[in-house]
Amino acid sequence: MRYNKGMSEAIIASDEVGRGAVAGPIVAAAVLCRGFRKERLILAKVKDSKLLTARQRQILFLLITGNFDWQIQALSNKYIDRHGIQMANIRVMEKAINKLLAKRPIDSVNIIADYVGGAKKYLSADTEIKFFKKGDELYQEIAAASIVAKVFRDNLMGKWHKKYPQYGFARHKGYGTKEHLKNIRAHGFSPLHRHSFLKALDR
Repeated sequence: MRYNKGMSEAIIASDEVGRGAVAGPIVAAAVLCRGFRKERLILAKVKDSKLLTARQRQILFLLITGNFDWQIQALSNKYIDRHGIQMANIRVMEKAINKLLAKRPIDSVNIIADYVGGAKKYLSADTEIKFFKKGDELYQEIAAASIVAKVFRDNLMGKWHKKYPQYGFARHKGYGTKEHLKNIRAHGFSPLHRHSFLKALDR
């Protein structure tokens, strides 16, 4: 993984979490990296969020959100059911990026993100994003956005667990584990479940 020196100093990186879940929202984070020394020192500690323990992610989340400009956006399971996951994936990243740009206007910035198939179909004409396959493994900036999105979403699913403890959201975060599917069969759908992802059970 590398710090992205090939672009201008100002970089906005974005990534999403929750695309493959069967319950809960899809969440995207956008993080502004301006090349400050402190930012570089923090990015040097960053890895793909999937390779970190929950405690490591939480520590990095606090470092990133305390030292970078950032934004989070989420789109609900109902939006996903209505428009499809591909559109939701692009829209939620675009919303996070635009919210960050509105908060911190920048004359010149490169925007990078983890690869999303079919992005051109749903991306607004005035939004320019460079997508990289396995971007969260290649670029520390994208990995930082991934960490922010994951910790935020994991915490959110933990809160939903308190309201719907019968589904076990705190453990599987809304993904389609055997335990989760068993609980859906036993208790039916909650308001968080994505019917479009669970058509075999939605009968």
